Amino acid sequence: AALLVAAVMGGMVLTVHGGQVVDVDGGPVLPFMMNMTNPFHPSKSLSFAHVLFLGFSLTYADTAGLRGYIGQDVTQLGRYYAKTKFGCITHCDSSDFTGIDGILGLGMPDAALASIPEPLFFALSDETGDPANQYILNRRIFTLVGTDSAAELHLGGFDPHSTKQDMKYIRTTSPAEYSVPVSSISLGGHEFLNFASAAQAAGRTSIPGILDSGTSCLVVPDSTLSGLFLESPYTRIMENLKRGEPLYITIGEHQFEIPFHHWWLYPNEKPCIQSGPDGFEGILLGDVIFRALVVMFDLTHPRHPVIGLAPRNPDYRLVVEGCSH
Repeated sequence: AALLVAAVMGGMVLTVHGGQVVDVDGGPVLPFMMNMTNPFHPSKSLSFAHVLFLGFSLTYADTAGLRGYIGQDVTQLGRYYAKTKFGCITHCDSSDFTGIDGILGLGMPDAALASIPEPLFFALSDETGDPANQYILNRRIFTLVGTDSAAELHLGGFDPHSTKQDMKYIRTTSPAEYSVPVSSISLGGHEFLNFASAAQAAGRTSIPGILDSGTSCLVVPDSTLSGLFLESPYTRIMENLKRGEPLYITIGEHQFEIPFHHWWLYPNEKPCIQSGPDGFEGILLGDVIFRALVVMFDLTHPRHPVIGLAPRNPDYRLVVEGCSH
């Protein structure tokens, strides 16, 4: 059976023994260090099945590409396991995958590939599966608790000791991605999401913010988005940066404080705030948010997920690496 230990948002794919990483642009890249990963060996699993020979091809927003084929096996996460399909990576053009065993399927079913209809988290909580090949999670909830250097995954809920305030709950704005309504970003008394009067009159007073643990920084629009804003949020942020000041983000009806040390990159002495790609009408809430807040994903009703957010307790200590409790 396959054992997954690396987790980011998206569908489930595993680095497969014998796969390769290449530089498609011909420029210098760091070499792929296979000895820094724990690749999945299909030949060592008696329960593995190669179910789709046509395979898959994925390209991410940062242009990283993955190719491979679809397999099926009994897959375990912590104490939970189920027989399910997953992608086996045989080719990757990004050396960022050095040290990464795979991508854990914590995404939404509506965003899954047709060939992999059920993300791993849903397979592990699917009561209609084969009882002989599964031990399922009864509560379809997971939580990410992160620090500057590590993170842990809670299954079935969250540890109340990890938060320093009560959890606030917000319904997502999409059944295909973990997006929440963001109505304000401010720092030092300056508001950066200045919605135009016409937009406000039309009821547009927020913008989707996608919670993405695979994005390092806060990514905001660098345009007015065809009149949604009076001016570019990114430009306004860059013009009003203040060292030492916390950043405030209003999600739903709740304001959250992002301490300075979570949105500032000390080695580079610059903010962990980036401009969004052209045409992207949203905000990416990356690791800047996950380091400051405990983020809970309640998928009890898959078409209407609920996000829970609470300031992380700085005194909370992550479990010892390798512990599954």
